[in-house]
Amino acid sequence: MYLSPNSTESHNIVIIGAGSAGLATSYFLTERGVEHLILERGDVGNTWDVERWDGFYLVNPNWAVRLPGFHYTGTDPEGYLSKIETIDYLKDYAKHFGAPVRTGVEVDSIEQNQDGSYKLSLGGDNEGNVIEARCVVVATGAFGIPKVPEYSADIDDSFVQMHSAAYKNPQSLDDGAVLVVGSGQSGAQIAEELHDAGKKVFLSVGNAGRRPRRYRGRDSSWWNYTMGSFDKTIENVESVDDARYGSSSHTSGARGGHNIYLRQMAKEGVTLVGPVTGGEGNTISLRTDLAEILKAVDDHPVKWKANVDAYVEKNGIQVPPDDVIDPPGISEWPKGDAPSSLNLADAGITTIIWSTGFKYDFDWIKLPITGEYNYPIQQRGVTEYSGLYFMGLQWMYGSKSAQFIGVGEDAEYVSGHVADNFG
Repeated sequence: MYLSPNSTESHNIVIIGAGSAGLATSYFLTERGVEHLILERGDVGNTWDVERWDGFYLVNPNWAVRLPGFHYTGTDPEGYLSKIETIDYLKDYAKHFGAPVRTGVEVDSIEQNQDGSYKLSLGGDNEGNVIEARCVVVATGAFGIPKVPEYSADIDDSFVQMHSAAYKNPQSLDDGAVLVVGSGQSGAQIAEELHDAGKKVFLSVGNAGRRPRRYRGRDSSWWNYTMGSFDKTIENVESVDDARYGSSSHTSGARGGHNIYLRQMAKEGVTLVGPVTGGEGNTISLRTDLAEILKAVDDHPVKWKANVDAYVEKNGIQVPPDDVIDPPGISEWPKGDAPSSLNLADAGITTIIWSTGFKYDFDWIKLPITGEYNYPIQQRGVTEYSGLYFMGLQWMYGSKSAQFIGVGEDAEYVSGHVADNFG
């Protein structure tokens, strides 16, 4: 939406971002009859559209898609929403309660005025325009901006480099082999997709564990939900940093949901290498402890299943026995020693996909509101600055703060605080 050039308008409450967090907050404010405005730089669900690949699927089942007042009601609760279905769900949600969304409005900076209100300077097509607000809820996404190692700049320009957030599909890549760096949820799924499409794939394995898709007749998400993993808060985890910034275990919601086995991928032709430690010219350096890393990856589901078994026995739950059958003959893969370096040109690699996570960037908020790792300083979304809130951050309050199944709980809390003080 275009505003009049160099204009200033005023609102009581502004939410920045029309994803699940911003929309859930808007839902509760709407329920209370509190007037507000949502600003979205793209369209509703912009991050899901722009920063997810075409073959993306949610890794939690459809029954876990539960935004406030708008739970999944389709015919396949055990299925997994695709990228397009996820975007459609968010758009339908916004229409469901008439969310006051203004699309195509990018906020370049937030400053605090002397009277305690906030000045939002707009960019893009609305550069030079300003929106004033007494209260601002920042709901710009859980994962910040793409994180790529600094040494990537030293790799020869003949190799195409992109972050996983920019990857779309195998057909969009140049001919030649692909190096995927990172084996968390995104990296493992992208590597699998590229391999299935006939690409020669090198996968630099990280420390993310393997998550069983189903166990003892239930989806692993059901077990995590039932056993209380989704209800963990920052107050009852050993390390908040590990929870917030660690890699998520890999599994997949594609093709109806399935396990991802790195060793099986190696058996089928994917070349597994250790973590990348540096790069220059045509060559990247690698850690050689691939065997130890893969053992830890394999140990992860063993420990997880043991916890499920103990929970089943303790609570007398009637479920089938262990029904996970790992592919046969994969334990000896990959074969040979892990290399300490890889010549990209010799390997025929033309594209590098950095599936190396995200980092927070809130420098556009001209206030000292971040701490270590640039993570906002807040208590369940409430900052020390009156009228400035956050929503949808990873582990903002608990494990489900950034998930469809839990973002509504934080939204109800934050919107209540907003309504009581600015409604």
